[in-house]
Amino acid sequence: MRIHDMMRAEQVLGVTRVHESNAANTFRFTADPPVFLRGDGSWLYDDRDRKWLDLVCGSATSNIGHNHPAHIAALRETLATGVLHTGTRLPSPFRARLYEELISILPEELSCIQLANSGAEAVEAAIKAAQYATGRTRLISFEGGYHGRTIGALSVTDGGSIREPFSVLHELVDFLPYPGSRGTGGDDVGTCLTRLSDRLEELRKTDDLPAALVVEAIQGVSGVLSPPAEFLSGIRDMTRRHGVLMVCDEIWCGFGRAGAWFSFESSGVVPDMVTMGKAMSGGLPLSAVAAPTAILKAWPHGMHTSTFQGNPLACNMAVATIRTIRGDDLIAHVGHTVEPVLERALRPLDALERIRGVRVAGAQAAVDIMDGDGCPDRETAIRVQSAVHARRILIYLGGRCGNSLMFVPPINIDGAHLSEALGEAAGLIKHELETGRRHV
Repeated sequence: MRIHDMMRAEQVLGVTRVHESNAANTFRFTADPPVFLRGDGSWLYDDRDRKWLDLVCGSATSNIGHNHPAHIAALRETLATGVLHTGTRLPSPFRARLYEELISILPEELSCIQLANSGAEAVEAAIKAAQYATGRTRLISFEGGYHGRTIGALSVTDGGSIREPFSVLHELVDFLPYPGSRGTGGDDVGTCLTRLSDRLEELRKTDDLPAALVVEAIQGVSGVLSPPAEFLSGIRDMTRRHGVLMVCDEIWCGFGRAGAWFSFESSGVVPDMVTMGKAMSGGLPLSAVAAPTAILKAWPHGMHTSTFQGNPLACNMAVATIRTIRGDDLIAHVGHTVEPVLERALRPLDALERIRGVRVAGAQAAVDIMDGDGCPDRETAIRVQSAVHARRILIYLGGRCGNSLMFVPPINIDGAHLSEALGEAAGLIKHELETGRRHV
C-alpha cells in the first residue's frame, strides 16, 4: 500500500475506537494518539509529516531504530525466496542461521534454543521445560517482576490489577522481595537473599522445592530497577544448592538495552535458561529460550510447539539485529554515549522535591514522580508525558504504580539528538512540578 492510499489519521482513530478491544493500550493515556506513517532511524513521521523522536522503541523493541537498512535487506532477502512459512516440521536456512547467531552471543553452556512468537510464550516455554526437566511444579518469582500476560507468564508476573480477574497458578508461585522495589521490604539485598534462603529451606523440608526461579536482572517495566551484582550471584548459589533452575528474563533488557548483550552478564552469573524477545527481531513476532541441551533436548518432539514459531521473516530480521549490534559496536555506543547522556540530562532531576528516584541502566532510564506526601503521582506523570508529547518526543509511562517516566531510546541513537530531547523533557518536568506545587 502506498502512503497516500492509507486511511487518514482521523479514519484510523475512528475505526480503532469502534472495533479494537479495550484490552489494548491505544487510548489509555490520550484520546488522540499520533498516527505514524513512516519511520527513519530514531524518528517517526505522522500523517502531517511531522517528525517525532522515538524514546519508547515500541516498549524496548526497536533497538536499532526504524527502517534500518540491515532489516530492510533481511526482509527482501527472505521475501525473494517466496518461502514465508513451512511450519516447524521442516528446517529453514534462516532459522539455522539464527541459531548460530544466538549461540555466538550467549554463554557456551546455553547451546540449545527453543523458538517462540512472543515474550510471554518464551516464559511459558521456560516454565514447561523446567517442570518437565525437574518433575516439579512450584515456581518462585519476585515482587515487581513482569513476565507477560498469558496465564503461565501472568502467574509469575507481579501486579494485583492484572492478575486478580484471572485464574492464575497462584498456589504454585511464591513472590519474594526484589532489591529497590519500594513498598515491598525489598530495598536491602541481604534481606531479599535471606527471605529467599528461608523459603527454599522451608520448601526443601516439605519436599516441595520449585522447578524454577524466574528473575529479571534489571526490572525494566517496573522502573529500571537494577540490583547489585551480589543479588543475582546469591540467587545463583542458592538455586544450584537446591537444584532449582534459574531462569533470567531478558525480554526487555536483551540485545544491548542494558549496555551488554544481556543484563545478567554484569553479575557474572550464567543462568540455566534465558528468555528473549522484543528487540530480537526488530518488530516481527519472535522470541526464544536458551538453555543447555540437557534441558531442551530432554522432552519429546512436539512437547512445546507453535504454528508460526521461527518463521523465516522474523528469523532473518533477528539475524540482522545481532549482526548490526555487533558490526556497528552498538554495545560500546550505549556505554560511551547513550548512558552518559541519560545520566547528564536526568540525574539533576533527583534534587527536585517531588522526584524520588532517577535510575539509568544502559539505554534506559526512569524518573519517579511523587506527590507532596511522597506517594506515587500517576496523574502528574501523565501530564508530563502529554507535555513532552506536545514537543513531539515520545516517552513511556511505567513503574509499579504507573508514575515513572520511562526513556527507552534506540541503542544507536545520535547523542546530540538525545541530549537535546532530554534537555527539553527535563525542563518540562521541572515546569510541571513547579506549576503543580503552586496550585496546591
